Amino acid sequence: MELLQLRYFLTAARYQHMTQAADALRIAQPALSQSIKRLEQELGVSLFDREKRRIRLNDAGRFLQQTLTPVMAALDSLPSAVREQAAQTARTIRISHPAASSLVTEGVLEYRRLHPEACFRLRKNTCAEQPDDLCVCAPCPGSFAGEGSRFLLKETFFLAAASGSPYAALPCVPLEDVKHEDFIILSDDEPARGAFLRFCREAGFSPHIACECGDPESAQRLIAAGLGVSLWPIHSWGAPRQPGLALLPVSRPDCRRDIVLICRPAENGALSEDFCRFLTSYAAQRETVL
Repeated sequence: MELLQLRYFLTAARYQHMTQAADALRIAQPALSQSIKRLEQELGVSLFDREKRRIRLNDAGRFLQQTLTPVMAALDSLPSAVREQAAQTARTIRISHPAASSLVTEGVLEYRRLHPEACFRLRKNTCAEQPDDLCVCAPCPGSFAGEGSRFLLKETFFLAAASGSPYAALPCVPLEDVKHEDFIILSDDEPARGAFLRFCREAGFSPHIACECGDPESAQRLIAAGLGVSLWPIHSWGAPRQPGLALLPVSRPDCRRDIVLICRPAENGALSEDFCRFLTSYAAQRETVL
């Protein structure tokens, strides 16, 4: 069966008159009759009862008409749907953010305020999992971030403790002073975990991890309840919203890591590049504020 044959059939079924259907299709009536005849031969059934010059759909014809109508409607709408999908892709920026999730979210909100036509797809995954247009990550010290990488900022890790703890009243805390404390970390944030363990090694101890949780909100509640302390990456986990939790500067070692933006070639190159420039500027402003 050919698509044109099926369109001819539906028109003939609508008019149930070969001459009128041929006029609507702007083809010769014999050509339409031959097309319908070939379709019936291919299907092995008659689709119309023929009465002199008139035709009438039989049961097989009505079944085919009912089945074909939504299919042809879907096919007719396909070109516009494909164009819309292409347009959606052209205005969508795909970002993976295994680090600095809070910074990325704030940057997207601000960019959308300025450019409401832009769309985003955000994923908290690793860059190697499936390349997106942009990736915000924290490469290990001394490692190569990759082609197209741009430095965004230095992310500071604060010591997070309950506001009622003896640390809360101090202006800053050497990390070695909390080596006997229980620690709370996120189970699904491998980049932050790697930096956390590195800072502890530099301070001369191996931390006792009392609890692993799935998100910063849960970590905040556990820390505020006095179940342990944590090292808090401010641009990844955001500012604490839980009452009873304090963030304290760590005096030593230097608990900071580089956050970089990796820009990859994309179909929406101009839009992605514009957002890269915006996020770079936005990150510099955020680093100055903190």
